[in-house]
Amino acid sequence: MSMLERLFAIEQELPRLIRERDQWQSLFVNYHEPFVERLWRNVGDARVYLHRIHPCAPGEALLHPHPWPSAMRILSGTYEMGVGYGEGMQAPPLATTLLLPTGTAYEMVEPHGWHYVRPLGVPSLSLMVTGKPWNRTAPTSTQPLGRLTPAIQEELFAHFLRLYCPKGDALY
Repeated sequence: MSMLERLFAIEQELPRLIRERDQWQSLFVNYHEPFVERLWRNVGDARVYLHRIHPCAPGEALLHPHPWPSAMRILSGTYEMGVGYGEGMQAPPLATTLLLPTGTAYEMVEPHGWHYVRPLGVPSLSLMVTGKPWNRTAPTSTQPLGRLTPAIQEELFAHFLRLYCPKGDALY
């Protein structure tokens, strides 16, 4: 199954998964811009992430590889994404820069692929699904990252439920 197919399958289950609040962890990723409010949980051998990514200035977004295959869907907002390719931990040159609007889905399935995302104007909401990690290093924080407050967690859950249950069915 491709990462995009895994993403689409998780989307069908997302309202149920969100209702299982005790299965989710939170993290405030603030060691480099753009700052990310993250909720995540394991589902089988995949990990599911709900992200609110905050805007940053041009040139400030972290260009990074992922240590696992992944697929993403942008659920609100538009972001700029730069893409490069290179082994090791030295950032490669960008091969392309894209503007990705709400509704875009994409996958990253090459261990040496790099990207950055930079929401434009307002925070973006996105869903990410990852597979089993590769033997690939990626940048990490040198400081412990904090958790989101319960209020921010509930706000994020409410945003994602509205997106995946627009008529309010199956909310609780």
